[in-house]
Amino acid sequence: MEFERTPSRDLEKGPTQASYDELQSNQGEHHHQGNDHQGNQTDHDHHRPLVSRLVHAVSVDGQYVHLGDATYRRDELANAFAGELNPGIHHRRPSNLANPVPLGLASFSYCTLVLSLLNAQVRGVTNAKVVVSACLFFGGCIELFAGLLCYPTGNTYAMTVFGSFGGFWISYGCILLDQFGIVSSYKDDPQMLANAMGFFLAGWAVFTFLMLLCTLKSTWGLFLLFFFLELTFLMLTIGTFIGNENVNKAGGYFGILSSLCGFYSLYSGVADSSNSYLPVRAYYMPNAPTV
Repeated sequence: MEFERTPSRDLEKGPTQASYDELQSNQGEHHHQGNDHQGNQTDHDHHRPLVSRLVHAVSVDGQYVHLGDATYRRDELANAFAGELNPGIHHRRPSNLANPVPLGLASFSYCTLVLSLLNAQVRGVTNAKVVVSACLFFGGCIELFAGLLCYPTGNTYAMTVFGSFGGFWISYGCILLDQFGIVSSYKDDPQMLANAMGFFLAGWAVFTFLMLLCTLKSTWGLFLLFFFLELTFLMLTIGTFIGNENVNKAGGYFGILSSLCGFYSLYSGVADSSNSYLPVRAYYMPNAPTV
């Protein structure tokens, strides 16, 4: 007998397939209605609402997780709370699509490393024009592309991070290019240029801080990536406002640390026993949802 499926509610993606308990409940209702000698069906029994309640007991039974007196599939819970930007912390749901997160981490970490070495003036290099090509193509277009590829996989967090920072690298590359005339428009007032760049960097410091707050239950690699990146933007913002070269150099060194954390997260997400003799593990933070 055909029965109507009651949709469950995924925290990010809206209505999804019914959970195990909902299917069993609906099957039981229709079986009971089929055996009713009077043949009466009520809308109240057929459309019984789901009641939210506090959960005091959690247990795992194979592919199912019991939350109080309700039962859900493990993949339902994992995909509701998972951010696949956290390599290894959650199993990706079956899909024919490749995981775009390592590509986004690769482009971000590379450009952050190169720009941070320039900001720190390592080996006396002060001309940052060499990073323009990487900003526009690898850190910009490729990272933006990786962010868009996170959309069909349902990874909202990674899509937001990579899409936003892809835009950052493109916009920063445009500032460095003489053809856009951005820097030259301030040639008569260098202090105004410093203030304008300070505003530009301050906005990204705010955005990075918000993304940092979303990593407090992820992996240490991802958390430290955004922690050092936040310090990078803060140092660069302050150094630009006050015109202090040493503060800008400090921002460069924090950026190097951020890029190293990104490379670690990248490698831990793609290296395993099937393709490497030297895989590394992702270390979970306290209270990370590892269902």
